[in-house]
Amino acid sequence: MDVAQYHTTYRAVCDEVPQGAWAGAPTLASATDLVNTSGYDQEVNVTGGTVTAIKKNGVTLATAAVAAPGLTMRLRPGAKLNVTYSVAPTVTWNYA
Repeated sequence: MDVAQYHTTYRAVCDEVPQGAWAGAPTLASATDLVNTSGYDQEVNVTGGTVTAIKKNGVTLATAAVAAPGLTMRLRPGAKLNVTYSVAPTVTWNYA
């Protein structure tokens, strides 16, 4: 593959990935797995609320002290996000 073919292929792939917010994002519920069913990588941002833990695929990424200012992560298709909270945070899902 030469450079021109590479750039043509790269542009075609990029054009297929949706942009902006994911309209079908799952609804947040404390301590419940949210699954990325979009078929694309998602950038998920968790901010605000009173969060005690954030897990990705069962692995704790943050506890209360780290989660307080917010956390952004990438979720591949099929990956799970679990947020435990007493006051709901704002969660945004955007195509990555």
